[in-house]
Amino acid sequence: MRRIGLALLASIALIGSAAAADLPVKAPVYKAPVIAPPYNWTGFYIGLNAGGSWGHQDNDLVTVPGGVTLLSNSDNLDGFIGGGQIGYNWQVNQWVLGIEADFQGSAQKGDGSFATTTIPAGFFAAALTPVNITNAYTDKLNWFGTVRGRLGWAFDRWMPYITGGWAYGHGEISGTSTISGGSAGSSSFSASQNYSGWTIGGGVEWAFYNNWSAKLEYLYIDFGDGPTVAVDPIHNIVSGRMTDNIARLGVNYKF
Repeated sequence: MRRIGLALLASIALIGSAAAADLPVKAPVYKAPVIAPPYNWTGFYIGLNAGGSWGHQDNDLVTVPGGVTLLSNSDNLDGFIGGGQIGYNWQVNQWVLGIEADFQGSAQKGDGSFATTTIPAGFFAAALTPVNITNAYTDKLNWFGTVRGRLGWAFDRWMPYITGGWAYGHGEISGTSTISGGSAGSSSFSASQNYSGWTIGGGVEWAFYNNWSAKLEYLYIDFGDGPTVAVDPIHNIVSGRMTDNIARLGVNYKF
């Protein structure tokens, strides 16, 4: 009887194991992948930028008195620029509205000269003697800034935008007047100008890591008319409109 009982127990155990093997295996629970929320551009930001510029200004040599234009130069003002910006963005759906102010140091400058021959009776000791006058000058834009609105369209972390507003700056024209014949000699001259004008442009910004973003931007600036400077006893240099093209890279941190 003992042997029969042990045999029955062994049979029951084998049948249970076989039945358990035939049971369906429970499928693993599916977990949906975590999708990061779209980037939000709203907030204050501050940053730095650097780039280059190519500008233009017309300068005229004008008689004193009379105001007759004798000669004209078309001068290019090129150089490195660098500075910083601060602003705020509001994102509404995919629209991004913003305001930004920046201030730039500028190494922009261009050189020019005017050479004339005249008989200036009464101005020099050797009256009626032909006098050669050379006025060599450097035209500079020392610094400038803008206050602009921005309108962008967000593609998650990418945002192309247009921008425009007020532009201001400070420039100067300086040089040396050299006289040969008559009362020969040389003298220096200079004059400065605060500019106020307008700007328009566009760019694209990329939020590449957490609150950090990088931008590539172009601006066209019209600063208005430049200074007038007396360069010798009978001539002034009169500077016309200064226009500028700005291309720069920037990095922003959003708070």
